[in-house]
Amino acid sequence: MNRTIAAASSSSSRNRGVLLLAAVFGVLSALLMFAFLNSKGGDDGVEQVLNSGAGAETVVVLTKNVNVGDKITSDMLGTKTVPAAGLVDGFFTDKDAQSLVGKVATAPMYTGEQVLAAKVTTYEGQDTVTWKVPEGMRGLSLQVPHEAWIAGGLPQPGDRIDVLGITTLMKVDPLTGEEKPDVVAGYIAQDVLVLAIAQSVVRTVPKIDVDASTADSAEGATGTGIQQSQAVSSNQDKSTYEKSISVTLALPPDLAAKVALIDAMKDDVGQYRLLVRQKGDAQPVEGKQVFSYEDLFPVQ
Repeated sequence: MNRTIAAASSSSSRNRGVLLLAAVFGVLSALLMFAFLNSKGGDDGVEQVLNSGAGAETVVVLTKNVNVGDKITSDMLGTKTVPAAGLVDGFFTDKDAQSLVGKVATAPMYTGEQVLAAKVTTYEGQDTVTWKVPEGMRGLSLQVPHEAWIAGGLPQPGDRIDVLGITTLMKVDPLTGEEKPDVVAGYIAQDVLVLAIAQSVVRTVPKIDVDASTADSAEGATGTGIQQSQAVSSNQDKSTYEKSISVTLALPPDLAAKVALIDAMKDDVGQYRLLVRQKGDAQPVEGKQVFSYEDLFPVQ
């Protein structure tokens, strides 16, 4: 009986010894791993080890936020090892970092984001209005005889508007021969981009590295509008638009002709109104598009 108890006690001691030895090796392994990662550069070393693997690349990332039109400088750029699954088409490797210096951002970019070819350009300073007109559109300027016609002169370059035409012609009643006004109001164009107010133009940066036909981030009269558009005055002053004498719109050629026709009429015959859209609203106007005098005062 005593021998059995002694044997059990000896076996229990050996098990405790094995467990203790395993714990020591575990702590030692952890210390060795910590030392290894620390030798790789602290937290950056940990990240590098975690992100390394088949297909991983060291890519160029941003160290600060970048706005549209900002020129890329070396202090804006850093590098980061990214696993294959996290790579985005158009990334730049660390070997390409220097080639990015001096390029200009065509879209907003944020700290930590991979720098992509689609968001930078070699932009050579094309600041004329022709670079602001979206593909397939025409830039049409309208006279502004009254601020009320253009929402109090408040629209700015980059805003989206609808163009409402109003004509007051005369028609003859076929039964009585009596002349009476024929007042008609209708939507001529919808979701139109305001290119300029006087000499203040919409701020865009053309992407000209590959194809100049895709130079502008603005979309057409049926598009969703410019992202991050800003008004840039030629003299960079703080003046408002009360004294503006023209508004320039981006219109398809056929709609440009219709709007120009209204603009060419005398004020007591033809007028237009610019109806400002809420930001992001690109939906077509629903329901009836043209209204007459009878719609306002229906015959009883």
